[in-house]
Amino acid sequence: MSLAGRLAAHLGTTSPLALTLDGKTVRLALPSAWRILGEHKPRAVAALSDVDAGLREALCHPIGCEPFAPGSLVGKRIALAVDDVSRPTPVARFFRVVVDHLLAAGARREDLRVVFALGVHRPMTDGEAAAKLGAGALDGIAWHNHDAHDPARLVDLGTTTRGTPVSLNRHLTEADLIVCLGAIEPHLLLGFGGGLKMLVPGLAGQETIAHNHMVGVTPRHFNFVGEVESPMRLDLEEAARKVGRPIFVVNAVMNEELGLCRFACGDPIAAHRQGALWVREIARSEVREPADVVIVASNPMNADLRQGMKGVGHVQASVKEGGLVLALLGCRHGIGDVRVPERTLPNGVLRVALQVMGRERVLPFVDRVQSDAKIEERFLAHFSLQSARRNRIWVYSPGLPEDAGRRLGVFRQFGTVDAMMAAAARAAPLRATVHVWPHGGMTYAALA
Repeated sequence: MSLAGRLAAHLGTTSPLALTLDGKTVRLALPSAWRILGEHKPRAVAALSDVDAGLREALCHPIGCEPFAPGSLVGKRIALAVDDVSRPTPVARFFRVVVDHLLAAGARREDLRVVFALGVHRPMTDGEAAAKLGAGALDGIAWHNHDAHDPARLVDLGTTTRGTPVSLNRHLTEADLIVCLGAIEPHLLLGFGGGLKMLVPGLAGQETIAHNHMVGVTPRHFNFVGEVESPMRLDLEEAARKVGRPIFVVNAVMNEELGLCRFACGDPIAAHRQGALWVREIARSEVREPADVVIVASNPMNADLRQGMKGVGHVQASVKEGGLVLALLGCRHGIGDVRVPERTLPNGVLRVALQVMGRERVLPFVDRVQSDAKIEERFLAHFSLQSARRNRIWVYSPGLPEDAGRRLGVFRQFGTVDAMMAAAARAAPLRATVHVWPHGGMTYAALA
């Protein structure tokens, strides 16, 4: 049979693959000659049947420090650093238990102060704050949005050994105790989220955030997912400790359905390290060989484009350089706060330009064409362009505007899954190998 005949036969037969995307079934028609090397799911871990009891046990037996003794918090001013609405942590399911635990140790509600760790994200509304913490949970407790841009709300605390200038929210330096509430999850820059990330970058000044984001980032090392002690992690921990106050963390460990499975509470370093190991057991999936094609769904990180694209980075090690990434992104709230450049090249042209440029010149290119980029955008632009240089990234998303791919340039966007799969059948090798990641937002690839 001629090559044209074999191609026609190849394109004419398919094998079905069903995935869910933000709770809805999506069916993909894979060419029958494609060979699936693995379907990688997080390790099955049941959610706690009694979240309150599980958390109380973790609070009473903290990792790396002593529990709060009765009366130990009398007269203490306590700052509660909480992640913002862009994060999926269901803080409302455990905030009251934390507050009750502090009150039982002698704290008063009027001495508690919630500060939302926005980094450089937009402020939380009254409704969002109430939803994040639970109806009525803020009664008698003051709360504030962090502002990374207002020097009057920040305190300068020196410089880290890696050269990061440290300025932190004034409420932290005015407290006698800081309690961080958030979650540990795979993270492209840090390796794993959680721990003192709530303070840096969460409650840091813009210069602190800008410098810390780029610590350790190089043209060859721009993805740190799965590393327990990344350069950025060690830098932010040094920066956060400059606040000079006792810090206690309450970090949730979640499964792929965002169910609360476990809590890592206690010392901000020791508890985080233990929690990161728990998350690694759930989220890490080994691949013996990279594939020609990777299919990844953004679940459960379906809020917006920034969250959805995390899955693409998480599974990067499982696709060959030059291979094809087929991303199914929920993007409930569309693009979100991703910066859309005024001008960009079409995806195909941009990829050619990046390959000619080479990985070493991508970051200087970002600094030249986006000299006015906001704090996080320098890293995000560098990561996106390096990823686009490395792989073809194709996206289907029911939540994105139909011109998002054209306006951003770093991926090619399709209006339907069928159109994306038909194009993939033509573009990929006839006998392509495939890795499938149904929960890319909470799973990551590691080469065996």
